[in-house]
Amino acid sequence: MSRQELLQSYIESGLRAHNQGNIGSAREAYQHALAVAPNDPNAMQLLGVALLQLGQPEQAVDFLERAARKLRDNAGVVGNLAQAYFALGRYAQAHDAFRKANRLDPRDMHYQLGIATSLALQGKLADAEAVLRRMSVRFPQEALVWFNLGNTQRDQRRAEDALASYRKAVELAPHLADARNNLAGVLHGLLRFEEAEREYRACIELAPDYAIARCNLVSVLIDLGRFSEAETLCREMIKLEPNVGLAHTLLGAALGHQGRLVEALACHRVAAQVSPRDVKVIETYAGGLADLGYFSEALRWFSRALALNPDSVPAHQMLYTALLSHGCFSEGWLEYGYRSARERFQQKYADIALSRTLPSALNGKHICVLREQGLGDEIYFLRYAPLLQAAGARVTYRASNKIRSLLTRVAEIAEVLAETAPLPPADTIILVGDLPHAFSAYPASALPSTRSTAVDIGPRDVPRRVSVFWPQVPAPLALAPLAERITQIRGRLARAGTPPYLGLTWQGGTPPHEQNTAVWTLYKRIGIPLLAAAVKDFPGTFIALQRNPSASELAALSADLGRPLHDFTDLNEDLEGMLALLAVIDEYIGVSNTNMHLRASVGKTARVLVPCPAEWRWMARGRESPWFPGFPIYRQSSQGDWSAALAALKQDLAACRT
Repeated sequence: MSRQELLQSYIESGLRAHNQGNIGSAREAYQHALAVAPNDPNAMQLLGVALLQLGQPEQAVDFLERAARKLRDNAGVVGNLAQAYFALGRYAQAHDAFRKANRLDPRDMHYQLGIATSLALQGKLADAEAVLRRMSVRFPQEALVWFNLGNTQRDQRRAEDALASYRKAVELAPHLADARNNLAGVLHGLLRFEEAEREYRACIELAPDYAIARCNLVSVLIDLGRFSEAETLCREMIKLEPNVGLAHTLLGAALGHQGRLVEALACHRVAAQVSPRDVKVIETYAGGLADLGYFSEALRWFSRALALNPDSVPAHQMLYTALLSHGCFSEGWLEYGYRSARERFQQKYADIALSRTLPSALNGKHICVLREQGLGDEIYFLRYAPLLQAAGARVTYRASNKIRSLLTRVAEIAEVLAETAPLPPADTIILVGDLPHAFSAYPASALPSTRSTAVDIGPRDVPRRVSVFWPQVPAPLALAPLAERITQIRGRLARAGTPPYLGLTWQGGTPPHEQNTAVWTLYKRIGIPLLAAAVKDFPGTFIALQRNPSASELAALSADLGRPLHDFTDLNEDLEGMLALLAVIDEYIGVSNTNMHLRASVGKTARVLVPCPAEWRWMARGRESPWFPGFPIYRQSSQGDWSAALAALKQDLAACRT
């Protein structure tokens, strides 16, 4: 057999294996062909394609480059070289190669798709979109064109345009699972959870083994508050795909939302073992460790997450929660700059030049402080305003209208603006939530460097400074109720019953089924029967202070108490009246809400029911928080059990009567 015949025999053998899907055998045949004819361009390009399909682009690119130099006018060879560059992340070279292939064969739309995708992955989204728009005119019936156009629009945060493009792709190719998944993802991001669920389910029906779509379905079920259903789907998915780390993370999330934190942490640990380089998995595991009090270990895993992605906002947000909860205030307030409220404010008021620091010398300076969060947060952070005034600064505060009248009586604040008032000239404009960082007495101890190219798999030790009691945290902002409102409230209480008076709150935040958001906000609740059993022996008059309770809740609590529950809940819309009430009543028991901050501001204490995991201002452990001195804390266990906390509450109430 001649050399040429032997070469052709090996190539034909390789092509047969290739067509049968036996890529390994095809590679061996092409290698034999090159051994016979080392410079044969067809053997080079076929071997390059086989290596590319075997996931070896580094080796493939060498053979494809050599083949392309010999077969300069072969669009297929140049296109395969472009694919190899693409697989290596060499997007600029891929773009150039796709352009050359397109010049050689302008009728093949896949080369134009390659041009657009290469541009998009270089961050040139507008250029990529322009290419795809031209393609949509030339190839209007090609679903892949509309699918990729939707991707560029989605990545430019033009959700409605992306929806239209994805819908067109699905219309043209109903079985294109990726288009349905991405369509659902945009709906999900728009908080159109029910529509997203339908599309995710349609995608899974088309591709039952599509793990990402299954994970996305679980995620939207969690956002819908259907935690038990999400748990079931996760367990089914893990049976089929045990090595998908995100599935274990989502199972942990579903369990955590049901209060099963210990089980959740076990899931997050498995996820970290399965997917040690997945930032979402690692940061979630770190957060779970912190929630259950494994603080040192949590910090090491946060360091790992930030080494993988130093710009991960969720990692920074969970980190500040962990740091503040465990008394690392300097570091915590530094990380608090990543809070969602600050980002939303900056997006809404991009023209305001905000600072996170204060002038080194405050005497004679005008500091304009702006609200950015809820009422309770305003009151909480304004404890730092007197420090500004004591240092000689003039303080202007732009408040929410609901609380403005209370703040006009605070001597340390020179002027209180309405929430939409124009800002006056000032030396510094700062958000109220940034005041603690601005007043941090010590520099934060940095996490280990996160910019190195080599990332260790294991967690790291993290230096930190603990400063719970030194420097001492500022006292709550003092608020003075109006004398006439005190008189009115005393009369109303007298008509309700005899003293002592006990105020009750059993819920704070938005219930899960009402949280129409992809980012869960804090929700605190204790069951009405449990609360009633702990306080029913109190000898005085019960006052309901719950914001927006249902009539059935009020009736149920009254029935469980075995006595009348007097409805003062209207005062949640009249903070002058609520402030007066909280200054007068003898006891206040409940979960954390705005009223707890008002109670502290009138110099009174309350008994706080703190769910697990605790909100950071109530600290991760302890009977008191340094932010609320004198407030006894009754903590839910990590297993979701309130029995020990409520037994202690009942005992403490009884001791107060003796």
